[in-house]
Amino acid sequence: MTYSPNLSEAHIPYDGGWTEESGTPVLLLSVPTMPIDMTTIIHKFSYTWLYEKEMDAYVLCIRLNQQEEFGLIFNQKEAGVLLLDADAYREFTLVVTKEHLENLKDDTPYLSFPKISLTRSLLAGW
Repeated sequence: MTYSPNLSEAHIPYDGGWTEESGTPVLLLSVPTMPIDMTTIIHKFSYTWLYEKEMDAYVLCIRLNQQEEFGLIFNQKEAGVLLLDADAYREFTLVVTKEHLENLKDDTPYLSFPKISLTRSLLAGW
């Protein structure tokens, strides 16, 4: 579901990688600078992708529960490499945590966003 974002800043993932759950690709991201509480209960979320030409980056904008919103920056030479993976060309689940991936435990708080898909911009070329 898309919306019109009203963001003043976005966050760069510190680390990330692809995994799979029940046959669905999962993009797992560590974003220590996230301003959102990882224990937030998500009743509803909306998202939209933007392409920022000057930064050569996709920006994923997400609004939670019709209130809080945040952005994630995927610069082509950094986190954007994750969007070049074959799994990024189909619907996937996005999981975000503030913890470093090497420190994840079973009880690590995270936010999960199912059914994310990226419509690629012709301007991006990637």
